[in-house]
Amino acid sequence: MLDALVIGAGPSGSRTAWNLAEAGYSTALVEEHEIVGEPCQCAGLVTPRTFEYLGYRRPVQQEMSGARLWGPKDSFLSFQAPETKALVIDRPDLDRSIANKAEDAGADLMPGHRYLGHRRTDNGIAATVTSKKGKFEIETKLLIGSDGPASRVARDSGLSGKREVLAAFGADVEGYQGIENHVDLFVGSELAPRFFGWGIPTGTNEGRIGLATVLPDRPKNFFRDFFHKGAPSKLLGGAKIVNRVSGLIPFGTRNPSYSDNVLLTGDAAGMAKPTSGGGIYSGLISADAAFEVADQALQAEKFDSKTLSPYQKLLQKRIGGELSKGHHLRRAFLSLTDDQLADIITILGEPKVRDAIEKTGDLDYASLAAFSVLKAQPKLVKFAPLFLKPFI
Repeated sequence: MLDALVIGAGPSGSRTAWNLAEAGYSTALVEEHEIVGEPCQCAGLVTPRTFEYLGYRRPVQQEMSGARLWGPKDSFLSFQAPETKALVIDRPDLDRSIANKAEDAGADLMPGHRYLGHRRTDNGIAATVTSKKGKFEIETKLLIGSDGPASRVARDSGLSGKREVLAAFGADVEGYQGIENHVDLFVGSELAPRFFGWGIPTGTNEGRIGLATVLPDRPKNFFRDFFHKGAPSKLLGGAKIVNRVSGLIPFGTRNPSYSDNVLLTGDAAGMAKPTSGGGIYSGLISADAAFEVADQALQAEKFDSKTLSPYQKLLQKRIGGELSKGHHLRRAFLSLTDDQLADIITILGEPKVRDAIEKTGDLDYASLAAFSVLKAQPKLVKFAPLFLKPFI
């Protein structure tokens, strides 16, 4: 019987398996795809903090220090921070590097294996897994679900709940006319209702584009319009798609994110940031918290919900507060009309407001910039009083 079985070799799952194996626990890491990290379902934009947290670096394609915001009614704003704010990475490479760390630490990495479900036993859990060789069971004391927004582990453990889920569509393109070291962001009801679109330069005349929104009736046509509507067409008119990616972004922390013999991490636990949709850094935080609780449970040989319940408190203490503020900021964003968005973008261009954004902008902690902006220009509150809620 294993000490821990981790389902999903994304950053949070591999980090959890790495921690457990390094601590000497028998650990297996199941990944449904034959190659870890593929297909890619992420724009690959992280903060430098992510590598600091991991304790090692991977190759960087671009360093981002600026941004251009394109809004309704030809509204536009450009930022230039004094330091690097984000890094464009090869996301599959990052996933594989963390999985390799887990394997090097002693975890049994099992690519090409798909989790089908589990049943409880007198000693823990028996998980059913399938591969090209057929179905079999793996017995484990702890089952850790790091299997993404549609987590089957969460569902099988009775931890599923109603959450807002956005569809994200993206592509690598040739002919992208962006500016080096600048991310392009697009907002407005016609282009990306309920969220935003993006363009990220990855090299000379190359870029990574995408948008996230409520799931449209005809997603392929909706994504195609990205090339032909408003501001994006100025950058993408001559672009050629060379690779498409898609995925789901869930908003809303699962509470609880544990049950008897089960812990959830990453997107399975609802770690995606409501302001950006990213979840690598917050997922790593959840992985470390899960390890700490799992370590205590394995030492005590107790795996009931009460023993695992400190996990939720650790999540709240380390990242939950920021995710909650992000939720309120998202609600405020959803309350805005296109006219209001255009007016806000104009106000954000005021020197003192722009300065606040350039100094405090942070993909991982968006509430810091939001607070600084409100402090610099309080009249922004009239557009969305909900902006204030996280800060009072």
